[in-house]
Amino acid sequence: MSEKEILQPAMSSAGHVTAARQRAPYLVAFAVLIALTLVEIGVVRSGGVPHRAAVVALIALALAKAALIALFYMHLRYETRILKLTVLGPLVAPAVYALLLMLDAARRHAS
Repeated sequence: MSEKEILQPAMSSAGHVTAARQRAPYLVAFAVLIALTLVEIGVVRSGGVPHRAAVVALIALALAKAALIALFYMHLRYETRILKLTVLGPLVAPAVYALLLMLDAARRHAS
């Protein structure tokens, strides 16, 4: 074998099809992330949406994007349930803490 054959092995057309099939879910996830980002921009720029509804929509869109990134790009989609829960725990704890801080600030502001 020549040095060129060792460094650049020949790939059959079946190998290209397999590689394209493996990339397809990531490209679809990327397209969905772009679409969700455009929806976020639309929510922010539209003047007719009430403030609270816009905040709820933006939080929901951010959660959807985070889930897509975790499932596809962090490869959690193919992991066991216990590993998924292990990753979810540290994400939930700060959210609960932030919610408690917001409730405390609202209570202090009201009194």
